[in-house]
Amino acid sequence: MNTLVSIILPNYNHAAFLQERLDSIYNQSYRNFEVLILDDASTDTSLELLTVYKDHPKTAHFILNKKNTGSPFKQWEKGLQLAQGDYVWIAESDDACALNFLETQIAHLEQASVAVAQTKTFNTTGVQKEIPHPVFMEHTETILTNDSLLYCPILNVSATVFKALPKEDVEGFTFTEYSLIGDRVFYYEAFQGKRIVKNEHTTSYFRQEGTGVSNLAQKGIHYLSNYFRQHVSFINYVSDTETLDSAVRKAYIDRFFARVRDRLSRNQKMSFTYAKILWLYYRSR
Repeated sequence: MNTLVSIILPNYNHAAFLQERLDSIYNQSYRNFEVLILDDASTDTSLELLTVYKDHPKTAHFILNKKNTGSPFKQWEKGLQLAQGDYVWIAESDDACALNFLETQIAHLEQASVAVAQTKTFNTTGVQKEIPHPVFMEHTETILTNDSLLYCPILNVSATVFKALPKEDVEGFTFTEYSLIGDRVFYYEAFQGKRIVKNEHTTSYFRQEGTGVSNLAQKGIHYLSNYFRQHVSFINYVSDTETLDSAVRKAYIDRFFARVRDRLSRNQKMSFTYAKILWLYYRSR
């Protein structure tokens, strides 16, 4: 098989990690790929590194935003619209992978729509540990259904390669409207009902430096309020899209309300912002 893979490389201020990522992309053992470099108005030295690849024969698009979009998911969408490949890989700019990543992922896509590589966390001190993707809690090959709704099924998009999505489908997606949980919404919109398989013959490396953007314990009440609102909006969207069991909806709202509640201090729970969170919680159940 020698099908084209479109590699979407969205970057914002990841100069410290970018060369490692570029090396892991351009040196893949599988050679039939195009790279879409999308920089979201970086203010560090990213452009110095990226410009080296501007005229590389594998670089199909080199797009530098003049203004930051405020969301990596808008860069994902742009890449999906520009991609010409049969398969797509969204390679986050601070992650890395083994050089046989594409070769083995494509082999797995002969039997599935989405291949998810074994994933290990890493940082500047080295490789840490393997992280289990919730979609594979029971089996290493499965179809994504609402059984996975309570969890983000895939913990790092860089670990996935998937069959290209119809452009008209992408136009109808809403994941770019969710600045904090857009990945979860994307998996629902793009992968729901499709066969997903785990690839244990390669490794994707998921960078976790410090606390990370997704660590809720370090976030303030306004961030957490927005986080909960986005989860309510998402479960409302799912309910409007299909028939959703009321128990699943209730469990989802309870789960993410508890995540917010348990991270707030007593004083924060006396605030007007928390009162609005409570109102939304009881109104949405």
